Amino acid sequence: MKRYGVAILLLILVSCTKKDDALTELARELGSYKYSYIETGNAIILNGVTSGETTLTYRGFPVSLTGNASGETVVTATIDTSLVASYNTLYNETNPSISATAFLPSFNGSYRIAAGENTATDSLYITLNDASKLKDNTLYLVPVRLTANNGGQLSTSIVFFKMMVTLTAVDLYINGGGSFDYTYPYARNGSQYWGFYLSTDDSGQPIGPASLNISVAAGVRYPFDELHAYAVTDVSDSLITAFSAAAYTTYEKFPEGTYAITKSSATVAPNTLYSKDSLTVSFSNYSAFKPGTFYLMGVKLVTDPNDPLSAPARKGVTSYALFSFYIFQ
Repeated sequence: MKRYGVAILLLILVSCTKKDDALTELARELGSYKYSYIETGNAIILNGVTSGETTLTYRGFPVSLTGNASGETVVTATIDTSLVASYNTLYNETNPSISATAFLPSFNGSYRIAAGENTATDSLYITLNDASKLKDNTLYLVPVRLTANNGGQLSTSIVFFKMMVTLTAVDLYINGGGSFDYTYPYARNGSQYWGFYLSTDDSGQPIGPASLNISVAAGVRYPFDELHAYAVTDVSDSLITAFSAAAYTTYEKFPEGTYAITKSSATVAPNTLYSKDSLTVSFSNYSAFKPGTFYLMGVKLVTDPNDPLSAPARKGVTSYALFSFYIFQ
């Protein structure tokens, strides 16, 4: 009878034992551990394609055993994306989810501990690997799970990193150009502006430039290939009206047949900021300009959708070169 009682008691104990859920197991494994090693990373974006993923700053975490290794031990580090949601629940945070390839552990995730030692020579940190699905100026939680072979007992089996990721977009803008008769471009209302006050020759014909070069610059160095700049002319009513209002002066558009882009593309060499050649705008038929009138025309940067190296123009007026003619009466 006594044996039956013991059996019943054991049955009751077994039936009452419940396996902890994953979140409870994680909390037990972490204990009071809640440290995040802060890092920073950056990537470059050209037409929606990211490249040049770089880990800017990092802090190494020592990979250690609780005691000295009895033989050479290899510790393997893997990014465990499933722990982001668990971490958020445990610590009431809202870290965004990450893909399995967005970040990678340093040293290919392998850390060797020599026999008789308890700490690996190389430290653990994370590197930015693929920023294509990441957002600019966002802090990402990156959980790393450690495992050891040879039955090694790790001091810490889970390490949390946080990386602030910034994404730098490649764009182009107008940054100056050629001059004529002591008239140089300067920044006006954000655009590069050439303001010409032209005199006339003995026959009454205005004396002005036959052509002018326009320089282009990139907002960031793009190390992987050259960048292509394209431009078109603009004498739209919206441009004339907006500039007239900003300048408190009434402008008219350049007469038809007095201007043309004779070189509509330029190139920025890899890993440089300034174009190695220039855009060119030409002027002709000066007799079409009426003396005593302000005229305006623009050259604006555009993107060629068929050219993957055609960098977008910077938003706003910095993508404009503006030319103004005033013929003295």
